[in-house]
Amino acid sequence: MLQANMKSVIKYAIELDIDYIESFLGYEGDKVLEFITKKKEVVDLIESYAKNLGLDSKFEYEITGKHGPCYNIFIGVEDPSVFKLKN
Repeated sequence: MLQANMKSVIKYAIELDIDYIESFLGYEGDKVLEFITKKKEVVDLIESYAKNLGLDSKFEYEITGKHGPCYNIFIGVEDPSVFKLKN
Protein backbone atom coordinates (compact mmCIF):
# COMPACT_ATOMS: atom_id res chain seq x y z
CA MET A 1 0.00 0.00 0.00
CA LEU A 2 2.79 2.41 0.94
CA GLN A 3 4.67 1.75 -2.27
CA ALA A 4 1.51 2.04 -4.36
CA ASN A 5 0.64 5.45 -2.88
CA MET A 6 4.13 6.79 -3.49
CA LYS A 7 4.11 5.54 -7.09
CA SER A 8 0.68 7.08 -7.61
CA VAL A 9 1.88 10.51 -6.45
CA ILE A 10 4.94 10.29 -8.70
CA LYS A 11 2.86 9.32 -11.73
CA TYR A 12 0.48 12.21 -11.04
CA ALA A 13 3.23 14.80 -10.51
CA ILE A 14 5.17 13.76 -13.64
CA GLU A 15 2.33 15.18 -15.75
CA LEU A 16 2.57 18.56 -13.98
CA ASP A 17 5.07 21.38 -14.44
CA ILE A 18 7.76 20.14 -12.03
CA ASP A 19 11.46 20.87 -12.32
CA TYR A 20 12.89 18.15 -10.08
CA ILE A 21 11.81 15.01 -8.24
CA GLU A 22 13.72 12.98 -5.68
CA SER A 23 13.04 10.09 -3.33
CA PHE A 24 15.19 9.45 -0.28
CA LEU A 25 15.21 8.06 3.24
CA GLY A 26 14.58 10.74 5.81
CA TYR A 27 14.98 10.95 9.55
CA GLU A 28 14.43 7.61 11.32
CA GLY A 29 14.10 5.77 8.01
CA ASP A 30 10.91 7.44 6.80
CA LYS A 31 10.55 7.59 3.03
CA VAL A 32 10.42 11.10 1.57
CA LEU A 33 9.38 12.37 -1.84
CA GLU A 34 10.58 15.83 -2.81
CA PHE A 35 9.21 17.81 -5.74
CA ILE A 36 10.52 21.18 -6.91
CA THR A 37 8.44 23.55 -9.00
CA LYS A 38 8.25 27.24 -9.72
CA LYS A 39 4.43 27.34 -9.74
CA LYS A 40 2.18 27.58 -6.68
CA GLU A 41 -0.69 25.93 -8.61
CA VAL A 42 1.41 22.77 -8.90
CA VAL A 43 2.02 22.80 -5.14
CA ASP A 44 -1.73 23.01 -4.52
CA LEU A 45 -2.46 20.15 -6.94
CA ILE A 46 0.17 17.83 -5.44
CA GLU A 47 -0.94 18.66 -1.89
CA SER A 48 -4.56 17.93 -2.74
CA TYR A 49 -3.69 14.65 -4.45
CA ALA A 50 -1.53 13.51 -1.53
CA LYS A 51 -4.25 14.45 0.95
CA ASN A 52 -6.78 12.34 -0.99
CA LEU A 53 -4.41 9.37 -0.59
CA GLY A 54 -4.08 10.04 3.15
CA LEU A 55 -0.49 11.32 2.91
CA ASP A 56 0.81 14.40 4.70
CA SER A 57 2.79 17.02 2.82
CA LYS A 58 4.61 20.25 3.55
CA PHE A 59 6.08 22.87 1.29
CA GLU A 60 8.45 25.79 1.55
CA TYR A 61 9.34 28.62 -0.77
CA GLU A 62 13.04 29.02 -1.41
CA ILE A 63 14.19 32.36 -2.82
CA THR A 64 17.76 31.36 -3.59
CA GLY A 65 18.95 27.90 -4.36
CA LYS A 66 20.36 25.53 -6.87
CA HIS A 67 17.20 25.76 -9.00
CA GLY A 68 16.49 29.48 -8.40
CA PRO A 69 13.30 30.71 -6.73
CA CYS A 70 11.04 27.70 -6.30
CA TYR A 71 8.69 25.71 -4.10
CA ASN A 72 9.94 22.55 -2.41
CA ILE A 73 7.18 20.03 -1.65
CA PHE A 74 7.90 17.18 0.75
CA ILE A 75 5.73 14.11 1.29
CA GLY A 76 6.93 11.91 4.13
CA VAL A 77 5.69 8.38 4.61
CA GLU A 78 6.52 6.33 7.68
CA ASP A 79 7.85 2.97 6.57
CA PRO A 80 6.46 0.24 8.85
CA SER A 81 9.20 -2.17 7.77
CA VAL A 82 11.86 -0.02 9.47
CA PHE A 83 12.59 -1.15 13.01
CA LYS A 84 12.53 1.74 15.50
CA LEU A 85 13.60 1.82 19.11
CA LYS A 86 11.18 3.14 21.70
CA ASN A 87 12.33 6.19 23.65
